[in-house]
Formats: sequence, structure tokens, C-alpha cells
Amino acid sequence: MHTLVDNIQTFLLNIFLTYFCFSIYFKFIESKTGKLTSEFIIALVSGISIILCMTFPITLSPGFLTDFRQAPFIIGALYGGRRVALSLLFTLLAYRFYLDLPHFETIVAVYFLLFVSLWYLIPRFHEIHSIKNKLYLASLASLFGLIVRIVLVLKIRPDDFTLDLFVFILCTQVIQTVGIMLFVFLNEKSRKDAILTKEINKFEKLKTVSTLAASISHEVRNPLTVTKGFVQLLREPGLAEQDKDEYIKTALESLEKAEGIITDYLTFAKPSLENIELLDLHKELTNLKNMTEPYAIMNNVEMEMSLEQNIYIAGEKEKVHQCLINIMKNGIEAMPKGGKLKLRLDRVEDNAMVTVADSGIGMNKEQVDRLGNPFFSTKDIGTGLGTMVVYSVVKSMDGTIHVDSQPGNGTRFSIILPVAEHSLLPAEEAIKPDEPSFF
Repeated sequence: MHTLVDNIQTFLLNIFLTYFCFSIYFKFIESKTGKLTSEFIIALVSGISIILCMTFPITLSPGFLTDFRQAPFIIGALYGGRRVALSLLFTLLAYRFYLDLPHFETIVAVYFLLFVSLWYLIPRFHEIHSIKNKLYLASLASLFGLIVRIVLVLKIRPDDFTLDLFVFILCTQVIQTVGIMLFVFLNEKSRKDAILTKEINKFEKLKTVSTLAASISHEVRNPLTVTKGFVQLLREPGLAEQDKDEYIKTALESLEKAEGIITDYLTFAKPSLENIELLDLHKELTNLKNMTEPYAIMNNVEMEMSLEQNIYIAGEKEKVHQCLINIMKNGIEAMPKGGKLKLRLDRVEDNAMVTVADSGIGMNKEQVDRLGNPFFSTKDIGTGLGTMVVYSVVKSMDGTIHVDSQPGNGTRFSIILPVAEHSLLPAEEAIKPDEPSFF
């Protein structure tokens, strides 16, 4: 019983040593090496596995040993190629000679036959791409290994070749064959999955570029259309000089706006504030309301404003404008049947709070949680980049955004930004966060 337990432990150790070495290679090393380096590492891994298997053999009877050296020999030869197969044959025979076991000449002849069979299988194994066909070749190589073992026993110990020994050899060979086929299957499937993952990542990158290009095109088209219109008006005969100057000024402003949008989209992942100035939020919000009101009227949306005076922030004017316009535009578009857009400015202790509330379709909790993620949008034609820019700009100004929304009950965006130092008022004049809101 003790011998049987020892043999079982040695058997499991042989399997573990073989597949541990190969798993490490195919999982972490193969994709990071060139062809020659890969062959060298396969030869090294297979050689180590062969030596370990031969070092811990299974004892069937006194003077009769067996092991699973064929598994790393066959796997290494199939994946490494003919040069690796030759080096593994040399390694196997050299270590066998080092162990000083009898019948060395017979071992050389028999394993040379296995090497010759693998020599013809290796090119076909590399040419085919079907997992099914590779499994077939791997099982065929293992069958040659079975023949080699039987021939070996017949040559070395013909008197001991009993039915029980044949059954044992057959069972161990079946286990070895299943192990080789399982390894080939898992490795090939892992390779195909890796290729598929690379293709998916490539496709996602192309899709990202396409979506980004479409978004930039959409954002830039409006100011360019304005520029085109005013340039065409300049061709009208009898145009007064004052009108010409005004048209040129408007066209240049639109071009600068387009340039600024492109710059913002190129840097939205890492927004930075460059031209920082002191901004009067009352004045800026009033101007933005006047700019977006025509768009609101076109969508049957009424705009209301409730703004406190003397609230200043330090920021880049164009980016603040783009941020607030995006939110206001989204609010208008969230009311396809018309409604009311409310704009409010309050001071909450040391912060300015800009609130934009609509009475539109609203969002559920999952949609609210995903706001600010790249390419997430609740609109059919939206890209989601506009909202991401909003979050990026606010973050670059050390601000925060709070969104309250319910499906069918509208959405409220609260942008909280630190006020400029000299605009702070006494704390008792500040509006507390828990005061009733107009929403």
C-alpha cells in the first residue's frame, strides 16, 4: 500500500511539474518574445520538465521505472519546432546517460524513432489553424509515444511484459494523451481568445476615434456655419463699412470659438486652466442666457433666471462658457415637448452654486451614475463627450457637480465652485445648502 501511495504521489508530481512549467511560459512569456527567444525558452522549459519527470520516476517493480517524460518532449517539439525537438532529444538522452541506467543503446534507438515521427508532424502542426486538427496531430504523436513505450519494454524486459503491465502502460498513456490534448486545447483557445481580444480592442479604438471625430465635427460646425454666412454677406454689393466691420468681427469670433472647441476636445482628458481671470457669474450667466434663449424658443422652452449679485470666481472664461452652455443645451433638449429651464445663482458659504433645472424626461439612478463617462449619452444622437467636458472643466476648477433627477420629473444640475477671495460675504448672509430650492 505504501508503494502504491508513493506511485500515485509521484504520478501527480510528474503531471504538476510538466504543466506548471508550460503554463508559466504560455501565460506570461510567449507573447513577449521573438521567434528565436521563444524557441530557446520552450527548449529550456521542456528540458527542465523532462529532467524533473525522470528524476522522480514511478516504480512498477524492482528495476522497472516509468515516468511522463514524453509529455514535455511531445509538447515542446510540437510548439517549439524541429530545432527544439532535436535539443530535447539530446537533453533526454544526455540525462538518461547521466543517470547511468542500463540499456542506453536501446533507449537511443527507440526515442530516435519517436523523434523522426515528430519531425514529420511538426510542420503540419504549425501550418494548420484548426484546434480540432491540432488535437488530432497531438493525439497521433502520443500514439507514437505509446508504440515507443511498448517497443522499449519488449526490448528491455520481454519476460515482464504481462497483460497487467500492458494495461498499466495503456492507462498511463491514455492519461498522458488526454493531458497533452487538454494542454493543446487550452493553449490554442487561450491564443484565439487573445487574438480576439486584440481585435476587439482595435475595433473599440477605431470606434472611439470615429465617435470623437463626429463629436468634434458637430461642435465645430456651428461656428463655422456662422463664419461662412457672414463671409457670404460680405460679397453683397453696397454694404456699409460699419456692417462689413461687424460681419468680419463676428466671423473672426466664430473662428476663434471653433479653435477653442478643438483645443478643449484635444485636452478634455487633462483639462488645464491657462488664461485665468476674475469672472462675474451674474454677468456671465446673463450673457449665456441671452445666447441660448433663441435656441430655447425654437424648442418651445421658457427660461427663468434668479441670480445673486457680486459673486466672482477665478477661471477661464471660454471653458466656463462651454461648460454651462453644454448643461443648458442638454436641459433644453431634455424637454422635447417644451417646458421651463430655470437658472439660478446662489452663494453657499465659500462657494458659488450654479443650478440649472429642467422639467424634462429625467434620468434614472443608473444613468445619473454614468454621467461624465466617455461616450455615455441619454440622447439618441448624443456622444456624451460634452458632458464629460463639463465634469472635466469643473474638476479642473476644484469644483463639484451634484445631479438630482427622476424619470418624468426633470433634472437639476448643481455646479459648486470656489468663489474668489475678495467676493466673500459674511457667513450669516450666505444661503444654507438645506434651504428650500425653487426646483
